[in-house]
Amino acid sequence: MKKKVCSRCSSTFVCREDRTEVCHCTHIYLFSGVREYLSDNYEGCLCHQCLKETNDSFHGFGINPKYLVKR
Repeated sequence: MKKKVCSRCSSTFVCREDRTEVCHCTHIYLFSGVREYLSDNYEGCLCHQCLKETNDSFHGFGINPKYLVKR
């Protein structure tokens, strides 16, 4: 077990890189393109809430976050 800081919201969470089968990130189904978007835009792991929010809003409102202008 390892404590990590979410690359998106800066909250701390427990990463189970020692036992990936029980890690929160392996229990979330990511829609097509989400994994690529995350690796292109974030360094390291995201917490469960941020993974869920990103996945849920990825295709929302017809705007894919990949096409948003970074500031």
